[in-house]
Amino acid sequence: MVKDFGHIGALLRLIRLPNLLIVAATQILIRYCVIRPLLGQANMSLQLPDGLFAMLVVATVFTTAAGYVINDYFDRKIDRINKPTAVIVGRQVYPRHAMAYHLFFSITGTILGVWVSFKAHVLFLSLIFFMVNGLLWFYSTTYKRQFLLGNFMVALLAALVPFLVLLYELPLLAREYGSQVNPMVRYLMIWVLGFAFFAFLLNLIREFVKDAEDLEGDKVFGKKTIPVVWGIAATRWISAAILLLAVILLMVAWYFYIPDGITLLYFIFFLIIPMLVAMGILLIKNSSGSFHQTSLLLKFILITGLSYMIVVNIIINRLA
Repeated sequence: MVKDFGHIGALLRLIRLPNLLIVAATQILIRYCVIRPLLGQANMSLQLPDGLFAMLVVATVFTTAAGYVINDYFDRKIDRINKPTAVIVGRQVYPRHAMAYHLFFSITGTILGVWVSFKAHVLFLSLIFFMVNGLLWFYSTTYKRQFLLGNFMVALLAALVPFLVLLYELPLLAREYGSQVNPMVRYLMIWVLGFAFFAFLLNLIREFVKDAEDLEGDKVFGKKTIPVVWGIAATRWISAAILLLAVILLMVAWYFYIPDGITLLYFIFFLIIPMLVAMGILLIKNSSGSFHQTSLLLKFILITGLSYMIVVNIIINRLA
């Protein structure tokens, strides 16, 4: 029994359970705290049934889990150098079992994605799950070793998580409301793409920071990451510059689109100040542990950025 619980714990670490919960929460909040109240302002309603949406969330979570498993499967040799105490595949989970888990999560996620697309009469959207599974496989085997390509791919896939919810809703809205929905499309796109772009930037920085943490193993196995090609100092400055860009974009978004007092306070205390602290850690601290501290802080910022959707719901309902 103890061995069984130990294996379950290893599996949960392998699939990054906290990250999967963030993925699920992102899609749930973007649907119910952003898209639904915005549609409500135009006397429109969500068209994808809740049951199918739940299946879409599970499909996304399973596809993400498959990506984590296959990444650890192919990285098990590098991980023995970069993080020897945290290696799972090959020590806590047999490689053949890891491959079986990958196949289960990827195939089940794709089947669910196809079923949701079929039932919602948007079968063409099921191609996304085939594409993402293919990209995750080739990322783990090839793309992550190429300069910047793997970093941008992970960041783009992270941005796809909230956008996928809108992708499934738009064709159904057009079918139900016709041309009446056209004015809402731009509004919905601005909001959802805003969250998606924020996720893209934060995940891109995290990718650079994690590459800096994994410098030694990446050098040994010939990976062409920014820390390997341009050095640690360049990685610090590039990551800090993107953080500064994110801060500027947040202020621009507040000034032009959401000049609300609650939003300003939320941005300052839960996003901008943590981002400035992360910049300070990157540029001032020169210890190897500074990248790990920055990575944890960036995850906190991602979570607070996600939580802002709840604030958006409050603001929209107050204006209704």
